[in-house]
Amino acid sequence: MFMFQRAISVTPVRSSTAYIARASSLPTARQLHASPIASKTPTEKVAEVAGKVNKSVGRGLASAIETGEQVTEKTKQTIGATKDRAAGDAKSTAAKLKGTAHELTEKASGLASEAKKKTNE
Repeated sequence: MFMFQRAISVTPVRSSTAYIARASSLPTARQLHASPIASKTPTEKVAEVAGKVNKSVGRGLASAIETGEQVTEKTKQTIGATKDRAAGDAKSTAAKLKGTAHELTEKASGLASEAKKKTNE
């Protein structure tokens, strides 16, 4: 124990008669440290930075994939709505054409019957 203590000197204070004990600036024994070195090796530092970069790039790619999925879903919805609208338009146009065709058929049959009557007379 004695070899780990510092030398203490007593010096008088000028303004009073009290004495102050202070530690000497020179230790009597060298202190031993058992703690490991806190710094990292270059390999550990590179591995840590590479890990951070990998996580950052991974987050960015995951965000890009998620955005792509959202855009794909919106496109599917838009195409589906457009397809439904086009199908509705096609059905209404077909119905109109069917009605017009029916009217023309009736007119043609009426004209044919009139022509037949005229030829029989």
